[in-house]
Amino acid sequence: MSYETLLVHVADGVGTVTLNRPEVRNALSPAMLRELEAALGALEADPEARVVVLRGAGDRAFCAGADLKGVGDRGTTLAAREAFSGMPRVLEQMARMKTPVIAQVHGFALAGGCGLAVGCDLVVASEDAVFGLPEIRIGVLPLIVMAPILRAAGRKRGMLMVLTGEQVSAREAYEMGLVSRVVPRAELEGTVAALARTLAGLSPTALGIAKEAAAAQGDMEYGAALRYLRELTTLVFMSDDAKEGIAAFFEKRPPRWTGR
Repeated sequence: MSYETLLVHVADGVGTVTLNRPEVRNALSPAMLRELEAALGALEADPEARVVVLRGAGDRAFCAGADLKGVGDRGTTLAAREAFSGMPRVLEQMARMKTPVIAQVHGFALAGGCGLAVGCDLVVASEDAVFGLPEIRIGVLPLIVMAPILRAAGRKRGMLMVLTGEQVSAREAYEMGLVSRVVPRAELEGTVAALARTLAGLSPTALGIAKEAAAAQGDMEYGAALRYLRELTTLVFMSDDAKEGIAAFFEKRPPRWTGR
């Protein structure tokens, strides 16, 4: 499948999706969101893509947020509602995917770009990365991306970003819980590649269930969460991958995962 706003390829178990509008700091157009939804769906269905890396083209930004050109011309209320549905669909899709998604962030990750990065399972940022929610400064709000950001950073820290529009450094974003790891810019690509290779070499079954557990248990009452996680534990230990992994451990050989 060909894309106008993305570069997509799969190699060595890793599917890489590059937001490819560097001339506008990879701003999210409706077309890009539609293509991103399609690309993630295709990679989820591809057994050769055991992990996905999401990154931005060019030197300036991972993604600077929504493309504001034409943003005020949304037609009818129902048309506007549909126009604003692209980002929530992508964020929910990444949460539901069994395939882990790693955000590789350099430069600016602002507004919707900030939410897109934080909505990934893991976020590796270069030391020069900058995160922010500047929407309030032009009289609008980052309402949709508040969902992943407030879940990751907590209400007090997250709302400081929402209400002031202030940018935070990669190191501060790490301390807030928005970022998994911070590395020098020169090491960003190699660090992400190594992490992706590690995940691609693990059990697809275990990775998928880990994602399901993380997404579901956070909103549960404590006892209900423990009971739910007991059920997932049973599924993990009864899986073919678990039996293979345990056998490989005792036989001192690499496991041969089947994803079952």
